[in-house]
Amino acid sequence: MATKPDKITLEDLIQRATAGRKFNRHTLFRPSLSYYLLKDPFWLWCEHHAPKSAAVDETTRYEKLRMQQGVEYEQRWVKTNYPDALEIKPSFGFAALKNTLRAMLAGAPAIYQPQLWDLAQDTYGKGDLLVRDDREPSDLGPFHYRVVEIKRSASLQNSHVLQAAFYHHNVAQLQGYVAPELTIVLKDSSETVPYDGKENDIDVARQLWLSLRDGSVVPEAKRPPNSTSSPWRHYGNQRVQQDRDLLLLAGVQKREREKLRQAGIFRVDHLWNFRQQEISEIIGAHFGEIAYHVAQAYKLDGPIFKPGQQLTIPRANRLLYFDFETSDSVHPSEPPHTYLIGCYDDARDQFVKFLARGAADEGRIFTEFFDYVGDARDVCFYHWTDFEIHQLRRVARRWPMLSGMIEQFIEKCVDLKEAIQSAIYLAVPSFSIKCVAPALGFHWRQKDIGAYQSMVCYWDYLENRDLFAIDRALIYNEDDCMAMWHVDQTLQSRLKAL
Repeated sequence: MATKPDKITLEDLIQRATAGRKFNRHTLFRPSLSYYLLKDPFWLWCEHHAPKSAAVDETTRYEKLRMQQGVEYEQRWVKTNYPDALEIKPSFGFAALKNTLRAMLAGAPAIYQPQLWDLAQDTYGKGDLLVRDDREPSDLGPFHYRVVEIKRSASLQNSHVLQAAFYHHNVAQLQGYVAPELTIVLKDSSETVPYDGKENDIDVARQLWLSLRDGSVVPEAKRPPNSTSSPWRHYGNQRVQQDRDLLLLAGVQKREREKLRQAGIFRVDHLWNFRQQEISEIIGAHFGEIAYHVAQAYKLDGPIFKPGQQLTIPRANRLLYFDFETSDSVHPSEPPHTYLIGCYDDARDQFVKFLARGAADEGRIFTEFFDYVGDARDVCFYHWTDFEIHQLRRVARRWPMLSGMIEQFIEKCVDLKEAIQSAIYLAVPSFSIKCVAPALGFHWRQKDIGAYQSMVCYWDYLENRDLFAIDRALIYNEDDCMAMWHVDQTLQSRLKAL
């Protein structure tokens, strides 16, 4: 084994970490923001350039529970695998940095929640775990540290790798040795990732972040109504709508939007001055047709038939508009299951619901739902997207005795979204029911609840903490069903007039 180098001091490590610069978190990049850098750079741009008064914190209890579970999973994993790991306290700040560096100098076997700074590269953060490795020396002594990042995720994501690579780079700067690999622990496995080649990924990411911080690049938001995440979602939605941004064109992809912008077309209403052929010359015939007609739908504020198409939706004597609400793996004890089946019965003009109380009760509500339906030979079951079909197949696997009825049920299902999207253009940014229904005059009664928040209401109901909490989930589900019915009826009425 190589000999230990000259003794490095705490002051040396502090200099490597800070480069003599003062700490200012408002101008620094945290590797924990790698997800936003890769998936939602508009959020990062908002952090530096959006008016602070426009921020609206929409963090839900579901998100808080999920984050809490991630922290608890990390703590359990470290305690199980490295029970003697030295936890760095305080959690943040210069004192935490010094305590991290002291632990590294002392050769601690494992360091939990280390502060890892590289202010020379405008980067700082708190890693999950550093593990001592005696196979190769570093400036610290006859050992070095390697990075272990812990994620309660079923699969490895690029953002996980980028975040760990940033920490790996910072550790290499501190210890004067680049370990050949890093480790990412997942929910049910772990991945060893080679570091070779990651320097380029870090450089690209760092340059993107600098351009976002400095404002030299204004990235595109996502499509409304979820243009970005809290606290900037409302601001992003308003910005897209006020600018009449090309994001409002359902079906036109990012590459084609960029081509339109390069041609000087930045707004939906700019397209009103162009013929379809002129637009097609810029972005091709397929997307040119879409862009032209969706822009015209905005101009007319109404639906437009696709060329040669008619809206044909299968009909029967009974029309049932159904929607599922599901519970996922964030719940600490209940396995994932469908907890609520809602259904608007058009013939009887009534909303019916079937509510479970725990995963073991799932089979009962499906049995009762099928009993309510009765003879399905002259029934059409309407849903929006294939979410419900996937859930039905999961239910069939969990409850084999229901599989026969479920398959018969699926055969009579009609995806309203696919039927409508294949036949008409609408003035919407996407064919999400949350976009289509409001565009046609329907509005949900509750403004602050969605599928995930409904899930938490159900969990409160399960734990008897709030017996009235489930009412909010029931109202939300009923509105989802009524939204489908409203879209169907409104389109049929409007299209007859064309």
